[in-house]
Amino acid sequence: MDDDLHFYGKGPDRPWVNSRLTSAGIVGHTTKNSARLWVRVWAAGRYALVLSKTPIPAGPPGSRPGPADGALVFEMDFAEGTDYTGVFELAGLVPGTTYYYALYCVDSNASPGWELPPNADYRFFRTQREASDKLAFGLISCHMPYAENGDVLNIQMWERLYSTLEEEDADFLLAGGDQIYVDGNDAISIWRWLMKVKEQMSALPAEGRIDAMRSWYRDVYRGYWGFPWLTRTFGRFPTYMMWDDHEIMDGWGSYTRDELAEELRLWWEMSDADKSRELARSMFEAATRTYIEYEHCHNPQTAEGVFDYAFALHGCAFYVLDMRGHRNYDNDHDERVLGAPQMERFLAWLASPEVAAARAVFVLSPVPVVHAANFVVNKFDLSFLGLADDLRDEWEHRSNWSERNRLLSAVFAFSHEKGRTVAFLSGDVHIGAAFRISCEKWSKAKVYQLTSSAITYPAPEALALVVREAGWLGDAEGVAQQERYSYRCLDKLPQNNFGIVRVEGDAGSTSVTWILYSRAPDGKNIVRHKRIDL
Repeated sequence: MDDDLHFYGKGPDRPWVNSRLTSAGIVGHTTKNSARLWVRVWAAGRYALVLSKTPIPAGPPGSRPGPADGALVFEMDFAEGTDYTGVFELAGLVPGTTYYYALYCVDSNASPGWELPPNADYRFFRTQREASDKLAFGLISCHMPYAENGDVLNIQMWERLYSTLEEEDADFLLAGGDQIYVDGNDAISIWRWLMKVKEQMSALPAEGRIDAMRSWYRDVYRGYWGFPWLTRTFGRFPTYMMWDDHEIMDGWGSYTRDELAEELRLWWEMSDADKSRELARSMFEAATRTYIEYEHCHNPQTAEGVFDYAFALHGCAFYVLDMRGHRNYDNDHDERVLGAPQMERFLAWLASPEVAAARAVFVLSPVPVVHAANFVVNKFDLSFLGLADDLRDEWEHRSNWSERNRLLSAVFAFSHEKGRTVAFLSGDVHIGAAFRISCEKWSKAKVYQLTSSAITYPAPEALALVVREAGWLGDAEGVAQQERYSYRCLDKLPQNNFGIVRVEGDAGSTSVTWILYSRAPDGKNIVRHKRIDL
């Protein structure tokens, strides 16, 4: 492959204003007796992960590391083919126990010293407790701190997120989409880079083309994840992730086949629509493989090609929906967003005994179920305005009503019959918010929409103007009164933010609390916003 098409090691040719990620760890899915720990190293080799119930001594400078007394040791080979990443499957752990970790290379010719040095301040995690009537977790989305002028904005949000999770004794962090932006800044947009090399890429065989494109996506992950407080947060708290459009391309899946070809033709000045679509599909394949490599591999394990997943913790049930892997605006209206197989998996989970017994239920929908007014979403869906993909992304767009209502009817029936609170958790829209959703048919249902977005994206505060205080979902006209869905805004916050959810009490007296923490108007401090008891 032509090295000019490959980003790896290009250094100053890629204009990152911050240091890129080299070596790091991410604590993933964690149970009472196991954990998945993702690691990236600097060079190929065999590495040993040391896991200890007590802080790990670093040893004298320059000395070769080794396992501490009583520590568990897990070994793995890392290679260039996986971008020097891998997941340690940690088994045989003790519930409710803090484990410190560190990593070193065991190859005889490796330089002495730690790859991931011990650090008792942040390089540790805790397994799930046997039981607890308290649960706390964080919710974030939309990490894009780069201004077009080269400044880095709002990055202090990560330090405050870390300290807040510590103060809350949080059990985990839920990253609800757009952990990176492959097209968020012109200087580091890989789609703009494709414009420059489109002819060379079209001439490559499929796998060679995808291999080059993967180097671009990897470069973006390494740049966006190169901030110290971000890596400390991911490496300290079990973090569950789901992608959204910007891990692929802005609005991915919300164009028609012809609109996508036209969009790419305008960017790339290519007259061949089929060739444009072929390049786009190769980019999607590269994005998918890199998403698995950097994000999905440390989530709960799923079948090949399936990215939605469920987990449970301290009597609460969670389902994480994938709204990008299947999304296709050209599909039948019943399966444009989630698709029939994913919908069936979700409905089976909702009907399971484990969920019926849960004291609270949470559904991550990367795009909110309730956000912008129906008028905005459906009257401005015009390609020449450049808004079509963003508006079709919304559940409130008419093309998604049938699928959304199947989701809502199942959730409302469950909440009404079981007496459980169900909260949709979302990001994407660059506004923090909370809504109560109601339906007369299921009058006892307690259903909410909680949105945290964005943690660093410099969004204009005028976006709050598209959020209505109350109203009906867009398909209410012609629907019987008792079957209409209405909503009421409990709070909205246009500044950068992250959310904290607390659950307390047993199944008979469960309380759920939502708190947003936001960037203060002065842009320097971070303040605690309104507390909402659901």
